[in-house]
Amino acid sequence: MDTDPLPGEDDTSADGRDPDERLDQISQRLADRGQVLTLVPARVRRIDERINRALGQLPPELLELDQNPEPHPLTPTDATLTAVTAAIGGSVPLQDIGAMLRAMSPAMAAHPMASHVETTQADVPEAAASILAEDGSLAFLPDGDPRDVLRVLADTAPLEDLAAGWRTAVQVREWALDLCRRVEGELKAGQLGAAVEEWLHGRQLMSGLAVIATLREPRWTPSRGASSALMWLFQCQALATLDSLLPGCQWHLLKIPGFAPPPARDLILSKVVGPGAASTAETGTG
Repeated sequence: MDTDPLPGEDDTSADGRDPDERLDQISQRLADRGQVLTLVPARVRRIDERINRALGQLPPELLELDQNPEPHPLTPTDATLTAVTAAIGGSVPLQDIGAMLRAMSPAMAAHPMASHVETTQADVPEAAASILAEDGSLAFLPDGDPRDVLRVLADTAPLEDLAAGWRTAVQVREWALDLCRRVEGELKAGQLGAAVEEWLHGRQLMSGLAVIATLREPRWTPSRGASSALMWLFQCQALATLDSLLPGCQWHLLKIPGFAPPPARDLILSKVVGPGAASTAETGTG
């Protein structure tokens, strides 16, 4: 965490500054340097484009699931600033999350999942009132720089949890690279099958985001693996908090093929739902 700076940040960015002042300073540096995040790695773009050519025009039923037909597009600088804002403050409004999902899937003609995020407050107002702040951000996430939370987690988590997070980080990376290879193999053969279906199902969900995160880091390093391990454990903590606020969350959705990387799904189910949940997911019972 100590060697993982934000884009546009230097050693003095956080010295005694409030979040707004710090964000203004980082924003200015981003503009001066032209520094932006790689939202969609080239390999993901190529796969998306080849799948789109193979499938042709989307059916009207799918297009109708996107209730925001004219969203405001994010520029790379906008997207980078949104990501930095989340990293400094802990969360951003759902509208910004939806816009980021759209920006990370530029080749898609419709974005049902982004639309679902954007309309959450209107669709389920009672649940939204329990978990969202007035600005539409996720109230159950800690305020402030998440890296501070991750430092505490690294210091306090049991060794078995850290080991489980590490294994999950390694296995998710292996799964993501294997999925890319399988999808490319089906596209090369002209036979779209289970891999392309898995890719499409998860493109805007946890599994698709895991593929993007993996391909953003072509070289695996122990420090990157440790950072990823802590992020998976942090997600488990956040989801456990969510489960306490909204008992009866639909955790069975994690078992849908393509929803989440299988190693991450198993970790979340075991840590959030219970030790037997991961094995139940494998058998499809319960």
